[in-house]
Amino acid sequence: MILLSSGSTLVTLAGANGEQTLLAVRGAGELLGELAVLDAQPRSASVIAAEPCRVHLIPAPDFLAFVLEHDLTISLLRHAIARVRESEAVRLEMATAPVPVRLAAALGRLVQAASRHGAETMVRLTQTELSQLIGASRNGVGSAIKPWRERGWLGTEAGGGLVIRNMSAIQADVLA
Repeated sequence: MILLSSGSTLVTLAGANGEQTLLAVRGAGELLGELAVLDAQPRSASVIAAEPCRVHLIPAPDFLAFVLEHDLTISLLRHAIARVRESEAVRLEMATAPVPVRLAAALGRLVQAASRHGAETMVRLTQTELSQLIGASRNGVGSAIKPWRERGWLGTEAGGGLVIRNMSAIQADVLA
């Protein structure tokens, strides 16, 4: 079990050919690996740091003993079910939404999970990494980003990554 005490992560699922799909974004205070602990099976997804993170490792037997001692089994099951439902919604989005909508949704989750909130949020993923995570081409991601950058809603970093300046405008743009 992992407790993410600071930073944010991407939860991804890898395909047979190395392609990755973004399932979720997790921020400070979140648990990682709870499904594997609950069913005593190998993990089904991978976790990638989206920014510097601080984590606490909790051995599965210790975590389960804590859950039992504090009568948290039902709460943990509800939490796990909510995670599964969230993953289903993301998968539906990936299968049906156009690239700008998928990208805006993924960026929104990254901004929401970011450890620091302010006028700007840094997303430390390259356009290639973002394209892999939303199941799109790099050119598709670049095309989606271009009007947002021209309007000043986000900026690109020379070494890769995005500076999100107006997430609300980006999300409103894709819903228009």
